[in-house]
Amino acid sequence: VTRHGGKVNASTSQEATKYYFEVAAGSLEPTLDRFAGFFRAPLFTESATDREVHAVDSENKLKLQNDSRRLYQLIKHLSNPAHPFHKFGSGNLQTLKTTPALLGLDLRASLLRFYSQHYSARRMTLCVVGREPVETLLRWSREKFEGVPDHPFPGGLDLKLD
Repeated sequence: VTRHGGKVNASTSQEATKYYFEVAAGSLEPTLDRFAGFFRAPLFTESATDREVHAVDSENKLKLQNDSRRLYQLIKHLSNPAHPFHKFGSGNLQTLKTTPALLGLDLRASLLRFYSQHYSARRMTLCVVGREPVETLLRWSREKFEGVPDHPFPGGLDLKLD
């Protein structure tokens, strides 16, 4: 992506994870194909997983002194301990590497399990903006993302929208 004048990033909130990229005009189709590959068949290699754990840890450290983040964490801390909102809402080396290792948990296996349970085409939204005609963008989107797994919702709830 960077070789084509672009950038890539992601963000996670309480409700969703967003992945996005920008790329120079003329490089959209091949970049879109590589981007779609992350959702069709993610590798979750050990080295990439470790790099991401360290990136999350760094981001968490940068935000420790952010007043709005600290207030949000206080609200979480004061919430009902039995509710999922109460849990630590970010990640660091302790929560993502040290503790799982001490418990004998395989982080990569956990990521793959999470992917297979929660990453489903019916739960995703795709937005593509480019200078190409909308028909071309739509065709590329269908071609590139048609292989994204489409798992039913847990508990048999099926809300697939066409």
